[in-house]
Amino acid sequence: MNMRSMIEKITNRAWTTQSWVALLLAASLFAVPLSSTAKSICAVIALVLIVASPAYRQSLRAMLSKPWCQAAIALFLVAVLAAIWSPGTLHERMTAIEKYSKLLYLPILVAGFQDARARNMGLHGFLWAMVFTCFVSILAFVGVIPLHDAEAGGLFRNHIMTGYMMAFAAYLSSLLFLTKPGKTRVFYAVLTLLFSYHVLFINNGRTGYVVYLLLMVLLMVQSFSWRQAMVGSVLGCVLVGVICYFSPVMRGAVQVAMNDCKLYAKNEKDTSLGYRLQFHDYAYALFKRHLWFGNGTAAFTHLYHEENPIPTRGDHLLEPHSQYWLVASEFGVLGVLALLFFFGSLLVASASLTTLRPLAYAVLLPFIVGNVSDSLLFYSGTGYFFILFMALCLGEQQQKAAHAFDH
Repeated sequence: MNMRSMIEKITNRAWTTQSWVALLLAASLFAVPLSSTAKSICAVIALVLIVASPAYRQSLRAMLSKPWCQAAIALFLVAVLAAIWSPGTLHERMTAIEKYSKLLYLPILVAGFQDARARNMGLHGFLWAMVFTCFVSILAFVGVIPLHDAEAGGLFRNHIMTGYMMAFAAYLSSLLFLTKPGKTRVFYAVLTLLFSYHVLFINNGRTGYVVYLLLMVLLMVQSFSWRQAMVGSVLGCVLVGVICYFSPVMRGAVQVAMNDCKLYAKNEKDTSLGYRLQFHDYAYALFKRHLWFGNGTAAFTHLYHEENPIPTRGDHLLEPHSQYWLVASEFGVLGVLALLFFFGSLLVASASLTTLRPLAYAVLLPFIVGNVSDSLLFYSGTGYFFILFMALCLGEQQQKAAHAFDH
């Protein structure tokens, strides 16, 4: 075999590996809103292919010097280290460590997304999954599909995760509408209306409403002048208020939240909002017990069951419905600093992007805000959603680095 045929064989093999990785990453993003099992299968195979490929391994070695990569590894190591002094059972500690292990996948996935084709396939794989979710939800909402005990706004994932991802899908399709040329803009405009309808008229997750408003304001700031963005934001908020009046689902969710606030002010705390705030209070109490290094990995779950601080709620609770309070109670100041370093390094990395900078901010900023009221990084659905999309955006940076190295 001569040198030319060897080079052609290696090139064809690399192209085949790259194609399979792109397909599997797109399948992973397609599966994230629909099935944890399918997502895990596709993602694991993609990770194995990336690690097994010499070309991808070269990119992985280069990424170890990136602050965001070091921050992801550091946060995971904090979770492993804190398991040493945790009062939790071995099963509880291993479950929690497995939840944080997704952080280690970030640099591997970034290497996979350095191919522009993989990024494009991934974006549209996710959008098609959300289209499927929308149509099934609408059919369930109007009674064509029996719901049984499910909610129309949360058939495949719970209403919190579905609302969050649907709000992001509305932003993504709006961004593509504003940036793509030609007749494809009509397609993205229709998707924007479809996803917005789901968020505002079908899904009853208040997290989805907040994320939707935040992302639409962000889109205006990114796409228009400050004056236009301010006017558009005000008009948008007025429009959402009008929609709230005509949407029974949204109006009901907002009224429940307002009633919960009134009851909490009267010291009647056994409501959805009241329980959440009590979880935060208990996590704060745990944080004060071991300020610097926390109570240990999975300590919140174990101690909540052991102490049962809110008897009317029951003694089983995995996390306090806040990523920040979860980290503070289990890892202390050390963990909070590690988490802030992780988010901060991703913000800096996002600022260095070009084409995908707006999308990176749209992935990161709502996630930082959403973790105040939910443990989004800890959850499987939203956690993998964040890791996959953050990797997709950072893949642009890695592609530029790879081209610079080649030249």
